Parts: sequence; structure tokens; C-alpha cells
Amino acid sequence: MIETQAGHPLRRRQIVLHECLMKVRPASLAALLKRILRIRRMVAKTPYGQFWIDPVSHFGGTINRHGLYEQNMINTMHKLLFPGANFVDIGSNEGYFTVIAARLVGPAGRVISIEPQERLLPVLDRNLQLNGIEGARVLNIAISDRSGEGGLRLSPDTNTGASALDRGVTKYPLRRQAVATRRLGDVLNEEGMDHVDLMKVDIEGSEYEALLGSPEIFEQHRIRALALELHPSRLAARSKRALDITDMLASYGYRYTVDEGNSVWIAPSHSEAGALSARTNRSIDRITP
Repeated sequence: MIETQAGHPLRRRQIVLHECLMKVRPASLAALLKRILRIRRMVAKTPYGQFWIDPVSHFGGTINRHGLYEQNMINTMHKLLFPGANFVDIGSNEGYFTVIAARLVGPAGRVISIEPQERLLPVLDRNLQLNGIEGARVLNIAISDRSGEGGLRLSPDTNTGASALDRGVTKYPLRRQAVATRRLGDVLNEEGMDHVDLMKVDIEGSEYEALLGSPEIFEQHRIRALALELHPSRLAARSKRALDITDMLASYGYRYTVDEGNSVWIAPSHSEAGALSARTNRSIDRITP
């Protein structure tokens, strides 16, 4: 059951209204109707913490319906993260996985949360505060193949996760936001992170520049496990090949595996150690608030 911050159950008719708005097309019209109806964010309690959700959004609507989001990714994180581990969340959006990772790695671990959308920074900060997370490092940048500035195209706020540095597949104009771009290798060096136990990448096609722009960190196996969401259609629209990314990872000895439905690449030294299966018996209750 999803509750408001005051502790009252969200009424069924509100959920129905929110679900109907999510079906409105184009999505920009749904976003406008949401404002007209004065639908605002609310605090939702989940098994993994409290989150300040927009109920008329892909993420918030899923929390409303099911009380959690992408349980399979949480399970994979649970297997690969441990107290003292390092986690990097590229495309952290509202900080859901950042919060969960911070609980898993504890005060001895490190979490870097990378999100280029300025509009999400107050939401991300609020979610960290709601869950008492103090050590996570939030970087308002986009990862690319060079340091400079890029133009971020902002999708309607019914699905902020669809925003990207490229236009994507929408047929209507999108708002733009200037954002600083940085090489991934440079960011890790500046943050003093010599290795990453798990890196999650979900950046709507920008994974091409983000990963191929820093091949040295994969050659050196500084990324021990990479949970990678590829977007072949968005890459193809820019005449890029997802195969270039997978070929690069394979050339440096990374082993591809599917865990809980997630595509995960494991560095050679950790592949042989059975990194994904080593912690399967640890109870997930450890991260429940």
C-alpha cells in the first residue's frame, strides 16, 4: 500500500486518475493536464525507503501500482554490492537506486550519483534526506567522450528517464538544457575512485560516448561489474552501433551474463570468482529500513 506523508492511504480514484493521465498522448499534454489539476509530488513508503514521487510519471506510477520499482535490478545490486563497496549510478534520475545502493554499501562504501537534469536535483536531494543518506556524492553532469558542454533534451516529466543528449524518437519539440559533459575516466580519477564494484548505466543512447570515450578504465578492469542498459534503436538513429560497445568490453575480457533479466558485464578477475553468485544467500532484509 502506498501512503502519503501524512500516513493516509492513497484513494483508489486518485490512482485511476493518475493512470488515465499517463495514457494521454502526446505526453506533453499529460504534463499540462497534471499541472492544471494541481497534482503534486507525494512521499511514498516502499520496502526500500521513502521516495518523493510524482504519481503521474513512469517511475511514480509504478511505485503507486506495485509499491516498488525494478525489483530485478535491486536483486542484482544485492548480489554485487556489500559493505564498503563502490557504486556509480550513471543516469540516477530521482535517486531510487542511489538510495538503495547507499544502504547496501554502508558508511564504509562510496556512492557517486550522476544525473544531468537540473530539474531532478531537488528531488534527488529530497530522496537522500528522506532516507538519511549523507555520504552519496551527486554530480550534475553528463558523461560523454570529452569535457565541455552538451545540450540535454528534456522529455515531458511523465517520464524524465527518457531525457538524453540526442533527440531520440519524439516527433514534437523538447525543451533543452545546457549541461557540462565529462569523460568517465576523468570523473573517477578526480573522485579518487580507483575501482568500481558495480556501475549502473542507463542513459538513453548516450552510453556510446560514455563508455567508448574512456576505454582505459575497462582495459584496466577498474569497473568490476557493469549493469548496462543498451538502446540500439536510439544508437542506430545516430548511425552508431551497440556492437561497438559490446565488442570493446569483450576485447578487454569482460564476460557477458544475464542476471535477473539484467545485462551485466563482469571483469575477468571477478568472473572467475563467481561475483554474481557469491552473495546470493545474503538476506535482502538487510537494506530494508
